[in-house]
Amino acid sequence: MNCPQCQTQNGPDASFCSRCGTQLAAASAPADPAGPGGPGTQPGYGGPTGYPPAGGQPPFPPGQYQPGTSGGFTQRSSLPPANFDLNRLSTVDRIVAGATLVTMISLWLPWFTASYTVLGRTASSSISGTGDHGWLWLEFLLALALIAYLAARAAWEQLPFRLPFPHETLLIAATGLQFLLILIGFFAMPSTDGLDGFSVGWGFGAFLALIASIVAAGPVIYPAVKSYLDSRNAARA
Repeated sequence: MNCPQCQTQNGPDASFCSRCGTQLAAASAPADPAGPGGPGTQPGYGGPTGYPPAGGQPPFPPGQYQPGTSGGFTQRSSLPPANFDLNRLSTVDRIVAGATLVTMISLWLPWFTASYTVLGRTASSSISGTGDHGWLWLEFLLALALIAYLAARAAWEQLPFRLPFPHETLLIAATGLQFLLILIGFFAMPSTDGLDGFSVGWGFGAFLALIASIVAAGPVIYPAVKSYLDSRNAARA
């Protein structure tokens, strides 16, 4: 490299002239093959495949890691989209759902009323079905499961799960068990043995539960029983 001041020849790496000391222009740096976009760049600046280019995010395929997503992976629901339509339920299904809902609500209504006389004054009180019979919570869970099942039939044209029993068999078993639990609770009145002046009677909640459970079970069990009896008579003929 020649000195611009005294024209003295200097080495290619010299920063100052060896004769006059004038500062020489810096040699231009060769292009870095590992620059932006090259194989040696840092992640996030146009580096190897899998890292985002500077100032942007790459299009990640669904199900793979995506920065900023919860858990590092996108989640996809296995359930098909629900489209609630009551027309998917038969008339019997709607009767069972409505009567079962009434039965479930009646568990918190007064089932039994008690009247007693103390010092010449008469007083009365009432108690709900679950308050006197704690095991009636089983009926609540059964009714809730039955309503949820019928709601699922209305939400999907084809259920996203498989049942071990046919639809009719399931309704017969559920409504029959519901009626049995309500019937036992109806007649299992609180005892008044040893309590002078006490009398216990049924409240309107017990009658409502009994009627609603009959309405839920009747349209399901009666045709099944009638069909069974008809087949028996036909076999004997």
